[in-house]
Amino acid sequence: MKKLILTSLLFVTFSISAQDFYWTYYNFSVEPKNEAAVLKLVQDYFKEHKQDGVTVRFFENHFNDSGNNYTHSIGFSGSLDAMGNQYSGAQSDSWDLFLTRVNQLIKGSFSSFMGRGISTHGPATEGNVWPVQNYVYLHVKDPTAFVEAREKYFSSFKSDVRLTVLGSISSGRSPHGETHMVIQGYKDFKSAMAGMDALLSPDQVEARRKAWKEFGENNGGVSVIRTGTRILLGKW
Repeated sequence: MKKLILTSLLFVTFSISAQDFYWTYYNFSVEPKNEAAVLKLVQDYFKEHKQDGVTVRFFENHFNDSGNNYTHSIGFSGSLDAMGNQYSGAQSDSWDLFLTRVNQLIKGSFSSFMGRGISTHGPATEGNVWPVQNYVYLHVKDPTAFVEAREKYFSSFKSDVRLTVLGSISSGRSPHGETHMVIQGYKDFKSAMAGMDALLSPDQVEARRKAWKEFGENNGGVSVIRTGTRILLGKW
């Protein structure tokens, strides 16, 4: 990404195998005085100019370390066909105008990456919004063992207080070598701050700890690269 999405956004092709959904993220920084203007531009444009089956989300990068200190990100997700259509559209005057206006307000770009969704666990997401989201970048040595152990963990322990999404990163990895991204969605900051155990009954806590211990022993080798918390500012 060079200053947000820029002219390359509509001309990326996909060559990865079909799964449930695919996603792309673009991370950038905006001066505080321009945040509202950028959000308004993104909202006005993508409410009218996105493919059916694609969801656009705009985030504030709220808690982050000094090496991950961009201010905002925009994400796109959908089926392979929907995302392919989003990225294969022709340029237009409205797109050019959108880029020109947004680029005038962007302080600097940070990174961009794409991947595919592997699994989603938690309560039904239709109509629900999870505005506070912890993100965790992982390096996984054995992805097959990791996914199998993770699915077994969630089959042993189920929760309706948090949404958890796992995805693999196929392009745009940093020098730290992250391979996967986990999103943990909460209904508010209180829930996110309390942590998982505080939201569960004692029996659920015990079940989760037992399942987590087994997951740790069979996950194929996992190390945490980076963590942070983002806030959903808009979804279209």
